[in-house]
Amino acid sequence: MSRRARGLRGRIATAVILVALAAVAALGVAVHLLVLREQVDTARRTAADRISAAVDVRTATGLLAFDARVDDPAVPAELRDAVRADGARATLVTGGAVRTVWAAARDGEVVLSTRTRFVPADGTVAQVDRALLLAGAVVVLVAGLVGWVTAGRLAQRLRRAADTARGVASGDDPTSLRRVVGERHDEVGALADAVDAMAARLADRVRAEQRFTADVAHDLRTPVTGLLTAAELLEPSRAADLVRDRARALAALVEELLEVARLDGGRERALAEQVDLGEVVHRVVRRGVASGEIPEGAVTVRTQGGAGVVTDPRRVDRVVSNLVRNALRHGAPPVEVVQDGRVVEVRDHGPGFEASLLREGPQRLRHSRTDRDGHGLGLVIATGQARVLGATLALDNPSGGGALARLRLPERPSDPPHDEVTAGSPDRERTGA
Repeated sequence: MSRRARGLRGRIATAVILVALAAVAALGVAVHLLVLREQVDTARRTAADRISAAVDVRTATGLLAFDARVDDPAVPAELRDAVRADGARATLVTGGAVRTVWAAARDGEVVLSTRTRFVPADGTVAQVDRALLLAGAVVVLVAGLVGWVTAGRLAQRLRRAADTARGVASGDDPTSLRRVVGERHDEVGALADAVDAMAARLADRVRAEQRFTADVAHDLRTPVTGLLTAAELLEPSRAADLVRDRARALAALVEELLEVARLDGGRERALAEQVDLGEVVHRVVRRGVASGEIPEGAVTVRTQGGAGVVTDPRRVDRVVSNLVRNALRHGAPPVEVVQDGRVVEVRDHGPGFEASLLREGPQRLRHSRTDRDGHGLGLVIATGQARVLGATLALDNPSGGGALARLRLPERPSDPPHDEVTAGSPDRERTGA
C-alpha cells in the first residue's frame, strides 16, 4: 500500500473515530445529566409527599411527623414566600455535590417544613456512567474498524485508478478508469468518468496532431522535392549554395516528419537478423565522417563484449546516428560511443540534457532556450525507433558532466516494445535536436 493510500485511509478512519467520540461523549453527558435530573425530581416528589403527610398528621392529631418543623428560620425566603397562601405547598432544591431538598406547606398561621440531604451522583449514577463508558468504547472501536475498512476500499479503488492513469501516461495501452474502479455511481466513479472523458479528448487531440503532421509532411514532400531539384540546377554561386543548403534542410525535415508520423501510427515492425552490433556502430561513424556530418576525430568508438545480436540493423543505425548527431550538435567533445554486448552508450562532455527533457522525455519541435535552429525530432525519432526494436533508451546527466544516452537492445526480438525513455538527475540543461 502506498504512503498516500495509507494517509487517506488513516485520515478517513481518524475522522470517523473523532465523530464517533464526539457523538458518544455528547450522548454520555446528556444521559448523565438526565439521570441526575431524575434523581433530583425523585427527591423532590418524595419531599412533597412527606410534607403533605406531615400536614395531614398535624391537622388530625396536632403532632409533628416526618421531622417536620414549625416556622423553621432556616427555610429559604423564596420557599416561604411561595407558601404564603393557606394550604399552599412547594419544594426547593439547593446545594451542589450534596443537595438539600426543602419542602414547605402553610398550615393555618404557621409554616411546616422538612429538610433532606442527598448526593445525586450516587452509586446508581456511577453504574450508569460505567455502562455508558463501556458502550461508548465499543461504539468507537466498531466505528473505527468500519471506517478503516470502508476507507481501505475507497483507497484501493483510487490506487487502482492512479496506477492505471500512470501506466497510460507512461505509454501503456489506454484503459477505462470506470472499468478499473467499478460500476458504483459514487464520487470515485464520477471522477473516473471525468478522467476518461478528459483522456478521450486528449487522445483525439493527439491523433489529430499526428494526422496533421503526417498530412503536412506528405503534402510538402512533392513540392520540396521539386524545390530541391530546382536548387541543384542553379548556377554555382554563394546565393545558390545557400538555397541548396536550406532546400536540403527542408527536405530532411519533411522526411523526419514523415518518419515521426509512421512511428506514431504504431504500424512499424522490426525486420530482425543476426548482426554485429559493433560493426553497425562503426559504420554509423564512418558514414558520418565520409559525408562530412562528423568532423574527423570528433567521435571515438570503443566496442567490447559479445557484439552478435538479433535485431533490425537499419533501425539501430538510425537510433545511433541520431544520438551521435545530437551529441555533436548540443554537447561538447569528446563524443564517445561505447558498445558493450547489447548496450550502446553515446556520451558527450557538454552542458548535459535540459531538466525538462529529462523530466518529460523527448518531444517534437522542442527547442532549447539558447538554440533555435534545431527542430527537436532527432531524439523523438530515436525513441520511436527504439520502441519498435523493443529496446529502452535512457537519458541521463552523469556525475562526471555531459550527457549520456544508453540504448539497451532486448535479448530476443520478440520481446514486447517498451515505450519508455527513462531520465536521470537533471543536473544541467540541454535539448535534443
